Amino acid sequence: MCSSILLLCLAAAAVQRASAADAGAAGRGGILHIPSADELARARCPSRCGHVEILYPFGIGPGCFRQGFELTCDDIANSPRLFLGNSTIQILYVGNGENGFEASAVHFGVPTISGTNTYNMSWEAPVEGVKVAGDSNHLYIVGCGGGVYLHGHDTNDPIGFCMSICLDDKETMKKANNAEDQYGVGIGWCSISVNQDVRAFGFMVGRLNDGVSAVSGEVLSNVKVFLAEGYKFDTSDIYSSRVDERNVDGAFFNMAITDQPSCASAQKNKATYACNYKSDCLDVPSGGYACWCASDGALDNPYIMGGCRQGYNPNSKGGCKRSCGNISIPFPFGLEKGCYALDKFRLNCTSENITILDRQGVEYIVANVSVNEGYLNVQATQSNSNYNDEHVIVEAIMGRSLTKQDEPLNDLLYLSEEFDMKMWWSVENLTCSIAMSKEKRGMYACRSANSTCVNVTHGRGNTTMQLGYRCKCSQGFEGNPYTSNGCKDINECSLINICNGTCQNYPGGYNCSSCTHGKEFDPLKGRCVTSAKRRNLLLGHYG
Repeated sequence: MCSSILLLCLAAAAVQRASAADAGAAGRGGILHIPSADELARARCPSRCGHVEILYPFGIGPGCFRQGFELTCDDIANSPRLFLGNSTIQILYVGNGENGFEASAVHFGVPTISGTNTYNMSWEAPVEGVKVAGDSNHLYIVGCGGGVYLHGHDTNDPIGFCMSICLDDKETMKKANNAEDQYGVGIGWCSISVNQDVRAFGFMVGRLNDGVSAVSGEVLSNVKVFLAEGYKFDTSDIYSSRVDERNVDGAFFNMAITDQPSCASAQKNKATYACNYKSDCLDVPSGGYACWCASDGALDNPYIMGGCRQGYNPNSKGGCKRSCGNISIPFPFGLEKGCYALDKFRLNCTSENITILDRQGVEYIVANVSVNEGYLNVQATQSNSNYNDEHVIVEAIMGRSLTKQDEPLNDLLYLSEEFDMKMWWSVENLTCSIAMSKEKRGMYACRSANSTCVNVTHGRGNTTMQLGYRCKCSQGFEGNPYTSNGCKDINECSLINICNGTCQNYPGGYNCSSCTHGKEFDPLKGRCVTSAKRRNLLLGHYG
């Protein structure tokens, strides 16, 4: 009943606009060509603001950013803060090649006007190429007796509605509020999934006339509305003027190049085309285009010249450290730049000689590297592992409300469910026939002449996923198939009792021949000796 009354109230809303600050000068001094790393260095482009790394197409100062992606560093405070243009959107993290950035949550000041219970508000990104990531963000309302109707900008097309109500007893409300997310009607808070990438949206906030004004005798604050990736409800937030930021995860924004509507039109004008020649161009459904490196490495940047790596690098530089404590680090893995073949094969050696695989915040302790069999023995640190139909998600707890997730399958890796987990890998998402083709031969990973290519698959439910390929020493050889002459012949004849006769080793195999007439195989001596019968005859002859 309350929700229908609120919707009627929202239909007769009073208008108040609360948009983001104008980006102002964002765009002046921006460039439209593809710069090189040297060009950005000559322009003395700042690489950091406080602890946040700045990556092109974002930048600070003339010649350091693509038009429309200027940033501002507020370094007056003790802790410098990075902002999008001249707006109030504080940037917390810029991912290399991710076409997006992490920002602080966007809070909206909901006014309190006597006699008014509904307020029409809106928000618009300060930069045309920046949009709210619909698959990551929610609009949250925290408070008692309030609701939000979220809709498209300048339209009444609905995106979602939710309403927050409170019980008159704090302890009872705590017990009732155990859900991770509350859609529709929630206890003390609720949320609406944005669902689609949008540059702007409108929303109406309504207060219920019969809403609870106090809980357990304490006076409640106004309702709070904010845009964020996540929120962990705390009852204290309904009494304070702002929610505790420790309970809020930041918002994520996608970016797109919008000076052209699509890849097809952008590629016709090479002078302003944003993607380097080794990157891929993808149309953004909401308008514009984005650039991606095919290798999808964490160090790649498709917006600068030479920013996309060739992919797998089969040649390691000289002088690489190949151990950490008592753990051997064979190629394609490595510890230093130039010593590993792909970024996903980069390991870290701590001051305590512990080998760590760091997958963007989720860390694994590495106990063993088996290059010939294609797996690492690992154990996740400070994490929970969720197994669902052989699909493993490792979640690292970083703080009260912040977690980092690693889905190894996204990087052609998969885990087997064991205490000391085995992380299996493939080199690249190619079949052996394609990897060995003339076009790909220069980056083919199996470098030893005595190695072979193995297609890597992974069963998932009733289907089988093709993960790519890896290398293995040919039968009769052992060692490292990823290095030249890395696979060495196995001398099978040195193995105990492999032949009940004479053993002859050759590259890749061995031959067994029976003992000659009058001799028999002695398993204790491991060779042919005079038979007992023959020995008795000889003793009798000479006796």
